[in-house]
Amino acid sequence: MTRRERTRLLLLWVFLGFLPLLVRPLWEPDEGRYAEIPREMLATGDWLTPRLNGVLYFEKPPLQYWLSALSMKLFGLNGAAARLPLALASGLMIWAAWRLAKRLGARDPLWAPFMAATGLLGFLVGQLLTLDALFSAFLVAAVAAFVEAVARRREGSPARAWTLLTFLLLAGAMLTKGLAELILTGGILLFSLAFAWKDPELRRTVIRTALDPLGWLLYLLLAVPWFWAVNRANPGHAQFFFIHEHFTRFLTHEHARQGSNNWFLDKLYFVGVLALGLLPWLSATLVGLKRSWIFLKGRGPQGQDQLARWIVGITVLGFLWPLAFFSLSGSKLAPYILPALVPLAALACTFEREGEEGAALRRMGWELLVLGGIFLLAAFLFRKDLEGLGWVLAMGAGFAGLGLWAQRPSGLSAPRLQAALGVALWLLVLAVQSAAGPGKAVADLVRKAPKDAQWISYGNYFQGLPFYAHTRAVVVAGTGELAFGRDRLADAERWFSEDPMALGAVADRLKREDPSRPVLVMAKASSWEHLDAAEKARWAELVRNPAAVVAQRR
Repeated sequence: MTRRERTRLLLLWVFLGFLPLLVRPLWEPDEGRYAEIPREMLATGDWLTPRLNGVLYFEKPPLQYWLSALSMKLFGLNGAAARLPLALASGLMIWAAWRLAKRLGARDPLWAPFMAATGLLGFLVGQLLTLDALFSAFLVAAVAAFVEAVARRREGSPARAWTLLTFLLLAGAMLTKGLAELILTGGILLFSLAFAWKDPELRRTVIRTALDPLGWLLYLLLAVPWFWAVNRANPGHAQFFFIHEHFTRFLTHEHARQGSNNWFLDKLYFVGVLALGLLPWLSATLVGLKRSWIFLKGRGPQGQDQLARWIVGITVLGFLWPLAFFSLSGSKLAPYILPALVPLAALACTFEREGEEGAALRRMGWELLVLGGIFLLAAFLFRKDLEGLGWVLAMGAGFAGLGLWAQRPSGLSAPRLQAALGVALWLLVLAVQSAAGPGKAVADLVRKAPKDAQWISYGNYFQGLPFYAHTRAVVVAGTGELAFGRDRLADAERWFSEDPMALGAVADRLKREDPSRPVLVMAKASSWEHLDAAEKARWAELVRNPAAVVAQRR
């Protein structure tokens, strides 16, 4: 890596991968959940068994929880510290895109990480405290390291470090989200053999790298101990995690996460997600995929170079196999397709030909105009109800203005284009926080409430409530995903009730148990409005936002 490449990648990471993590509170529900679990690890000192609101929570492995807990131990119990592992995710993603594009022979491999970092889906998901960004980053970085290991072995260069790095990254993916890593990477590596089959030496190199004994020993030493220890301490963990959270999720609609109730639209869900999420690089991606297909059919200038053909093939599979796997799955969320973005960016960057920059820039300009037009139209249609209208207008104008500049690119150099797009994306961060933030965060509600309160979460389990209040909440009519842990509590009735009429009785019980501490409720706004008038009269409303109301028991 040259000094220029290091500097450019570092600037990209700092301004678009790190700093945006610091500017807003945690959003409901996912960010509150993935911050509260590590907070409870710090509070209890138990780093083995994940807990959420005091109950067992076995849906995911612990690596990101551990990273967030370490970050909060160093930088305090705040949303920015909890979100800091996403900086590792963005760094890995940026490195993987550059590494793949470099090995593919791109004229300027620095464009690949920029494209991956500034596509709409990658940029937005990279700032949300879920497990998808870190899992995807481990996955694509492992593929990039595997490609490098195979290529170096094939060229006769030392490859042991790259092989071990591959298995280290795969273990990180396993400890972040589980078995999906084995299915995704296993499918990519297995099907890539089709592109190496005509070259026996290359085929053997791919197989030997994938089955490297030291690599698998490292993987097992890193990935197995926690699963063994947590199931030993909590019998039943393996059944819930491996069966319910993987096979049931993939094969059924139990989690109600299908893309559509229409079977055909459900299977096309991620095509739609990518069509919007790849902006403003959709056209570049389509051109890259088309030329990749031509290359793999042997029509390109290097079509007979078997190593180059295998590298292009495995990169294409890095997009196709996750798309196929998640499209077939019965459980779909937009961030699941995140692993496809880095391979697409690497291919688009690699197959752009010299002299095409003007045409590619104009196509990108049209996409920016479409993106800006969508935001400006939304601002106009929802202007009466939209918070932060000025920021939304500025964001839409920023994208549209850059799109117009790209159509007539006088003075629009590559650094200026990158800087201008970065500014537009920062406007997106501020606009989304202004428009959606007030209804997505509970931080201000908790901060404006009395300290040392006893809390009830009513009509919904507000994930960020225990995090910001630093205490466990009683849940009334909102147990949801906490049911598994609730059913294993000896005193479940003390902390959970699914009867919406029980709010008053629960509040009075808490008040009797500790009269020195006020009893507060955070209620879902719609549940609060439907509360019986006599019951509501026994509460003094303190503060509210569009989604929730906080009140104190009189």
